[in-house]
Amino acid sequence: MAPASRSPLAEVWMALAVRGIEQDGPLDDAHALAEAARLQAAPQQRLRERAWLLGERLGLVAQMARWREAAWLLGAALAVAVVLLANGLVLAMLTDARSINAGSALVAALGVHAFTLLLWLVALLLPGRSGPGAWGRLSFGPLLLQALARLPMGPRPQAQALARAAAQMLQRARLAPWAFGLVSHLVWSAAFVLVLGALWLAFAFREYRLTWETTILSADLFAAFVQATGRLPGLLGFPVSEVAGRASAQAPLVLPARAAAWWLLGCVTVYGLLPRLLCAALCAVVWQRRKGRIQIDTSDPYFSQLLARFAALQPGCVTDAEHPAPQGPASLATLAPGAAGQALAVVGFELPQGQDWPPGAWAAAALIERISGTLDERRSVLGALARLRPRALVLVCNAAATPDRGTERFLREACAHAGHCALWLADPPAGRGQPQRQRWRDWLDAAGLQGVASFAQPTDALAWAEQHHDHSRTAP
Repeated sequence: MAPASRSPLAEVWMALAVRGIEQDGPLDDAHALAEAARLQAAPQQRLRERAWLLGERLGLVAQMARWREAAWLLGAALAVAVVLLANGLVLAMLTDARSINAGSALVAALGVHAFTLLLWLVALLLPGRSGPGAWGRLSFGPLLLQALARLPMGPRPQAQALARAAAQMLQRARLAPWAFGLVSHLVWSAAFVLVLGALWLAFAFREYRLTWETTILSADLFAAFVQATGRLPGLLGFPVSEVAGRASAQAPLVLPARAAAWWLLGCVTVYGLLPRLLCAALCAVVWQRRKGRIQIDTSDPYFSQLLARFAALQPGCVTDAEHPAPQGPASLATLAPGAAGQALAVVGFELPQGQDWPPGAWAAAALIERISGTLDERRSVLGALARLRPRALVLVCNAAATPDRGTERFLREACAHAGHCALWLADPPAGRGQPQRQRWRDWLDAAGLQGVASFAQPTDALAWAEQHHDHSRTAP
């Protein structure tokens, strides 16, 4: 089976069909929603993409393809309708007695046609009522749409959903009179062609008498009627002047057979075939010019909710991003040699729960603290460092952790209250993975913290601390 032709019109049609199905309950569309958001950016395109993906899953796309393959059935249905209509009109005019009442024949040929054409014109003036009204019931367009929905091709619910969606789409776009009218005008045009062919053959090989009979109407009225109706056919070359001249006799009268036949053929052509051809051409032009305007109505609550769900899938947008420094990394600020005291401070920063603390080899330190990194803890430790002003500060961090802006900010603020700073990258607890100390050293260089010494072993950090503080002045 050939795939359904995917066009903007078909996508809108599919979206309305899926909407009709979801009126009975929402569908599981998580995958379709995410896929549509990934493939499309515009709201209209996302709605169409989601509907098409769901239509493929529900069999609606396959049903569209079946309708496309059933075009020959649609053509056969139109042909049958045309033949039946033409035969009905011809049989209403031609009788076995070969005597045709001119007025009755003209009414039989053009009466239903004029009535349906008038309803179509009313539908153009009242587009909101064009669907379920009288014209909608008499038009060939809705009848053929319902016939397609009832064809034994695929599941019935899918076909009904597509039929309802097609009618809704045309009515909302105010194209129902033009689309359905195009079908009806083409059917009537084909019917009049057959009628004219049948009348020409009948008049060419059989002799008919066209008469005018009346009980209460005068022959002068008939003469005026013939003259009025024969004016336009006469302009097109139909010989009707002889019929108008004989129409003044007393009724009942028998008209000249040849001239009366041309009068009837001319009236069917001018008042039947030509209006339908002109209306069909007008409908085709309007349809081609306006079908591109068919869009999904995003103000509809159903589609508005879908757009809100698409918006919820979008990643968060940073409206006040942190701006980098205009120049290179700032250098580390520490206390001047004369401003720092002689004490040693050790601070554990964001260490894992299994890390041993306090370290036993640091008994000479005047300040030993461990913080998890909360704002209150940072303020408390920075206040203690500001009061102590240690000559050496050792910040203990987890070597397996990833340095970030918070670590850099605390390190700069803490070192501002000390004479010298060092970073001890402690090993994580057993079983927690291997440390990544080189990443910390690269980070120190990139952040402009080359003045901070880094150590992997506690003995090296302790030896560095002993070189930068005076044991004799260390607080007990």
